[in-house]
Amino acid sequence: MDPKYTADITLTQNDIKRLGKMLQGDQKKGYIFTAIALVWILYAAFFQLRNGKPMLGIFMIVVVIGCVIITLFTSGMQVRKNYEMIKAAGGDRFTVLFFDDHFETKNEKNHGTYEYAKLLNIIETDTDFYLEVAKGQCVIVQKDKCNAELCSFIRGLKK
Repeated sequence: MDPKYTADITLTQNDIKRLGKMLQGDQKKGYIFTAIALVWILYAAFFQLRNGKPMLGIFMIVVVIGCVIITLFTSGMQVRKNYEMIKAAGGDRFTVLFFDDHFETKNEKNHGTYEYAKLLNIIETDTDFYLEVAKGQCVIVQKDKCNAELCSFIRGLKK
């Protein structure tokens, strides 16, 4: 049986980063809470500096700066680690074959078959379609690799 549509996908580290952000959802509340906590610690540090406890104040400032650096470093490192894991498993280059009732993913190392009826969610962004096949697992279909008919077909699956 021949597929209705095919898409050859090559994922980059930015694709994995966007997927992670999409799966995590809106993190604004967490960022706001963290920023407020760090501002309070800075305020306490300057209070300590003014009240004659420079070592404690400097220590608190170093802690705040360290927290920011560690957070930025570890988040970038996690994205690279996830991408390298996907790449090692051969998941950064694959072909998606769309049939009437299911789609398949194929590459040199793996083959997967997924029924449209069992998809948990289909999310469309400006650049990609995310076909959620299991909780936290998505097949990324880049829009620039799809023709207009395939984009319409995927949108039709939402209904």
